[in-house]
Amino acid sequence: MPIGKVFGRTSTTSFKFSVEAPVNKWDYVAVNHPDVGLVLNQVVEIEKVENKTYAQCIIVGYRTDRGFLRQPRTPYEPGTEVIIAEDDLIKAILDLRMNGIYMGYLQGKKIKAFIDPKKLITKHLAILAKSGAGKSYAVGVILEELIDMGIPIILIDPHGEYSSIKGENTNPDETKYFKMYDINGKGFANNVMEFAVNTQINIDAHQIRLPVPNDPFSLVETMPFKVTDAQRGLLYNVVNDLVERKGRFEFDELIKELEISESTAKWRLIGGIQQLEQSGLFSHSPTPMVEMIKPGQISIINFKGASIEIQEIVARSLLTKLFEDRKMEIVPPCFLVIDEAHNYCPERGFGETRSSKIIRTIASEGRKFGLGLTIISQRPARVDKSVMSQCSSQIVLQVTNPNDLTAISRSFEGITSETESEIKNLPIGKSMIIGATAFPIFVDIRVRKSQHGGAAKSFDITEAKRAKISTLEYSTVKSNNRPVPTQTITKSIGQMSIFEPRISRQEIETMESDIKDISLILKPVLSTICQKNNKNFQLIFDLETFGIIQLNKKLSRAKLNSKPKLPISQNKVMSIINQKNKTPLSEVFVRSGLAFTEVNKILNQLVNSGQIRVENKIIYPIDSPELNFEKMNFILRPKFINLDAEKRPERVSEQKILGFLKKHNITLKAKRKSYIPFYKIETENETKIIDSLSYSMRL
Repeated sequence: MPIGKVFGRTSTTSFKFSVEAPVNKWDYVAVNHPDVGLVLNQVVEIEKVENKTYAQCIIVGYRTDRGFLRQPRTPYEPGTEVIIAEDDLIKAILDLRMNGIYMGYLQGKKIKAFIDPKKLITKHLAILAKSGAGKSYAVGVILEELIDMGIPIILIDPHGEYSSIKGENTNPDETKYFKMYDINGKGFANNVMEFAVNTQINIDAHQIRLPVPNDPFSLVETMPFKVTDAQRGLLYNVVNDLVERKGRFEFDELIKELEISESTAKWRLIGGIQQLEQSGLFSHSPTPMVEMIKPGQISIINFKGASIEIQEIVARSLLTKLFEDRKMEIVPPCFLVIDEAHNYCPERGFGETRSSKIIRTIASEGRKFGLGLTIISQRPARVDKSVMSQCSSQIVLQVTNPNDLTAISRSFEGITSETESEIKNLPIGKSMIIGATAFPIFVDIRVRKSQHGGAAKSFDITEAKRAKISTLEYSTVKSNNRPVPTQTITKSIGQMSIFEPRISRQEIETMESDIKDISLILKPVLSTICQKNNKNFQLIFDLETFGIIQLNKKLSRAKLNSKPKLPISQNKVMSIINQKNKTPLSEVFVRSGLAFTEVNKILNQLVNSGQIRVENKIIYPIDSPELNFEKMNFILRPKFINLDAEKRPERVSEQKILGFLKKHNITLKAKRKSYIPFYKIETENETKIIDSLSYSMRL
């Protein structure tokens, strides 16, 4: 049934018709063209003049015999009838397909909007919306569809909101629409592999491992600050020398080489390298890319709890490795998703990040190597324009910032002034899709099958979830014919903060003979970063016996709660001094009953041994000798690694250690429960337990 007739001035791209039956803005209408038959059109505006209603339309087009979308080469004749377009015509002209990525329903129609996955992936995709407009929800819908298609996905997740895709959607406000959208709830736990920088916060994630930079250029690009020319030159010399001598370098070796350098450019370099080492991210056994890129798997790189500097370092290293491995076809074609892309590849006026260059490279060259890219941002104006321009497909939700609207209009074809105005007024859950379809369309995004990351969550964070453990009884074999007492310990499997062994099992086998078995035992320690007199150092406290563990050439322990055994004469004088916080010198002479010269000699001995101090003829007892904490600085940093090992119980409380630090006027900057691995070596005659860092200290 006709709803109106073409009216007034017409062209090959637009026309108006007088409205004679109900019609709405963005409805699809059809007009019979004498040369090509039925042509699809869309209403973009409706206006009333006095008592008459007119609709303004743009011409979408028709399909040629070869399937190409074309617009008529001549305008409609005034007076030609306009009818409501049939669903089959709309699907055929817009190429909405019968399968593909199911996004939801075409606005105002019961037509499912299926997007061709090849167009979405190979053309690169931008998902743009202001905060709270539903972009992460729309991303979740796309991820669900791609996982079911078996496409490998790697996702940069700055806020840790996408791991919720593991669980099935049970939100009653959404599940009531399952029937309407013809879907069922589904969790994707079996398809998700989650990696994190901070596994103390993201306890279910695997610790991501990056390769140690193997050349000066890579190290300069990885440094957590901009390197000056002087620093660059020094770093090149030191790194090249180490690589030439040893084939590779460790961070602690690099620090030692820099420390002996006479250049003043070394100090900030040392601090930056220490920061990289302390991050625990770098290893000579990095996380293989083949573990991340697998068919039907989404690998989430969870940056929750990580600083923006660390995020940039990880993103640069990870994406560089991904691009290189894809070029060499080491990993299969895959789909890269970067959320909050303005933080990782900002427009040049907003600065340059470590990851900008590789993202620009992937955007311009990734297609030919089968590496698709999706960028997600709430600030399109702040995303690198060269990256935005490479995204031929876009999903745009509500955007209101004028600068962002301008950036969208300039970057993407097909956006008219009418559609730009509509973008500002899009309700939550409604999107405009461009590029992935033959003509811009508006889609009501379907509800998700899986949980949305914005939903309220409640986690029971327990030690059992941090590492899978099982309790067992353990007793060593007789050592030197003396039985070691049986004690309860735990078997620890999973990633924990551990000082990585410096001595391998193979090296032990060359040093020991008649070995029956070698296993690992983990000694609990508290790794702390402390400050005193404006100097930072790392102290490692033994959590079995109250002491500080040191590593020079050998691993050793300084006990903190032991009192030296004094001679009878010194003990007599100390018993007098210990009765008060301060004791006059004359009182010690009188109460001791000893000769003046003898008392004076004893007091000098006690001062020299650090038991007392004397000021203005007043004696003050010292609870423990003054320690040189800078000399106790531990040169290694713990890393999050997997070790199948027996875990010793803790016997010293953190409060005792904190009290000790306070007593010595030491400021605690950071702390972490960690473990030092010891090798348990069983031979024919004995069992030895030796540390794995220096092969010296026993448990």
